[in-house]
Amino acid sequence: MKKIIDLFQKYQHKWNVYKTRFIYKKIDDKFIPQKTKELRLFVIARNESLRLPYFLNYYAGKEVDRIFIIDNNSTDNTRELALSYPNTHVFTINKSYKYHWYWIEFFLNKYGKNYWCMVVDMDELFYFPNAEDMSFKDLTEYLTLFNFTSVHSVLLDMYSDKPIRNTKYNPNDNPLDCCPYFDPPHYNNYTVPLFDKKKWKFFYTKIYIGGMRKRVFKSAKNFNPLISKIPLFYYTSNTYLYQGMHGINGTKPADIEGVVFHTKFMHDFIDNVMEESIREEHWDNAAEYKTYKEHILNNSNLTLNYPSSLKYCGSTQLVELGIMQSSYQFENYCKRKHILKKIRK
Repeated sequence: MKKIIDLFQKYQHKWNVYKTRFIYKKIDDKFIPQKTKELRLFVIARNESLRLPYFLNYYAGKEVDRIFIIDNNSTDNTRELALSYPNTHVFTINKSYKYHWYWIEFFLNKYGKNYWCMVVDMDELFYFPNAEDMSFKDLTEYLTLFNFTSVHSVLLDMYSDKPIRNTKYNPNDNPLDCCPYFDPPHYNNYTVPLFDKKKWKFFYTKIYIGGMRKRVFKSAKNFNPLISKIPLFYYTSNTYLYQGMHGINGTKPADIEGVVFHTKFMHDFIDNVMEESIREEHWDNAAEYKTYKEHILNNSNLTLNYPSSLKYCGSTQLVELGIMQSSYQFENYCKRKHILKKIRK
């Protein structure tokens, strides 16, 4: 009986991924070439006109070749903004966000197979050791050279020294100028089983739990935010990216680790929390947003900064703190790359 149930659930998952083809609509007329060396980014957006300009400029500026935006029921000008950027493709899906991971899997299968891919949220900026002088293309060149196919990262919650409601952010600004503070490392490292829905079996992976959200919202029962992210990987038919980018199977992890700057906690956060708590379309009927809401209602001037907060000042700082990991091999590669760039100038 268990085998029958497993078989049914396996094919149900495949069908849920496949039927995405019937519910999305491509609204740009830009050609999508088949280039084996492109770096492609996939993101789901809803009412993200505030963050979108910097987000697109940041990733394009670090040599992401093509960006695929899945717009989910935006009521602002997110779509119009995205359409104005080169090499940015916009698709609309008007179904509940509860099913968003089927969409990501579908788009990776359709447009990401045999490419270096990035999957991030709109409030996330991926960074890595020596990123001040290196592009994502430089990074994928290194990974390819040494047969690595994924980069694991810590999701680092960034915040200001003001109450959240007073943390004013303007489009096109760097979010890290608005929210330059973060918690020193205080998270736990576990090896846990996650389920690969391609191979239909468990795999074991390292995850991190904790960080600022655990500190601030610890009164919530069983609130253990996952802060592991796999934002960059080489995608094949053998690759399975776990929901939320918290784990990946079928890849060889790099000998370095990056960070994903989490820039959620700005002036629009409170309105988003109230709305998402009602919509209940995020994981577990928006349980995390309801936790945020409870704290905000108890303290309308909620501030995330505390005496041990650190101010961000570069990738070297994060490596020294152990939040990012580098390697002797990668440092040598970066030095050689830096010398070559100076010669070419």
